[in-house]
Amino acid sequence: MDYLRYLLPSSFLFITGVGVLMGGIAAWLGMLLFPIVAFIEYFLKDDFSVRKMSDAGAVIMLYFQLIPWAFLWYALWVFLGTDYSWLAWVGAVLSTALITAAVGLPIAHELFHRIEGISRFTGNLFAVTLMAGDVELEHRMGHHIETSSILDIDTPFRGESSYAFIPRLLPYFHIASWKMEKKRFVSKGKSHWSLGNRILWAWVAYAILLTFFASTVSLSAALTVLVISLVGQCIICLFSYVQHYGLIRVPNTPIEKRHALNHIRPLSRVLTFEIVTHSQHHTNPTVPYHQLTPYEDVIRPGSAYGYFLMTLIPPLWHKKMRVHLQEWDEKYASEDELVLAKEANAKAGWVA
Repeated sequence: MDYLRYLLPSSFLFITGVGVLMGGIAAWLGMLLFPIVAFIEYFLKDDFSVRKMSDAGAVIMLYFQLIPWAFLWYALWVFLGTDYSWLAWVGAVLSTALITAAVGLPIAHELFHRIEGISRFTGNLFAVTLMAGDVELEHRMGHHIETSSILDIDTPFRGESSYAFIPRLLPYFHIASWKMEKKRFVSKGKSHWSLGNRILWAWVAYAILLTFFASTVSLSAALTVLVISLVGQCIICLFSYVQHYGLIRVPNTPIEKRHALNHIRPLSRVLTFEIVTHSQHHTNPTVPYHQLTPYEDVIRPGSAYGYFLMTLIPPLWHKKMRVHLQEWDEKYASEDELVLAKEANAKAGWVA
């Protein structure tokens, strides 16, 4: 049964691909899946079950997702070669960006956190579809080290809206990774303009993707892929916003399970390949998805998809999250963190 759960992400990728292939109003199918999941999970309880899967079986289910992912992008390629309407174009762009980012990128994320070189390569390769083949470095060497502290750009400030957070984080993804790779070459006394530069290869791969769409379809098709990539990166930023908003950690102190928000409704867990079972992922990033532990003694706001949609309405988001963060301050913050939390509350204008 646990293996079959992970056919759900495949089905979302496949349904979205079918909708894009059909064109017309069907191109919006992928967009509809989000509110449907959020609505269903509103009535569901948190899922604390532990997955019973072999390591080999878990890897097979992970790689299996790459088939419907490729199908979705094939569908986009076919769609862009048809005589589509603007309404269908907007639906195809939003659906492809949303499902690639919200369902596909967690697959890439899981792959590039694994120790096998082929998995990390594959994860970065598929992240290229959203111009994100270079973000792994910042994610692993920046976010996972500085998480929830003032040094972590991926952790939103209390009171910061999603619309302010996205333009702050999105360029940082790429700039930080480039600087990290440049520093690696400088430490070896070599030029970073080298064939060994992983960030350059990520950009070359993206250039090849754009060239493919431009040469086999049209220049406007390549520009559409660029739009999808930018929208998809904004969605990635929003998921980081949802999972770390307002949390506090004193820099250079141990990362503990209280330093992540967990959205462990059953559909959220499966569709994101357990990344929303977020606490253990940060205390031990090498634990594979099927072994992550859904904790009870952490902040558990609710559906990842419901809260994602809520980020689009800042007043509603802040109202809900103030309650969760007040609980975090009272139950989980250390003395030093509580001092920082009170300062953050004051800056956000949350002082009673």
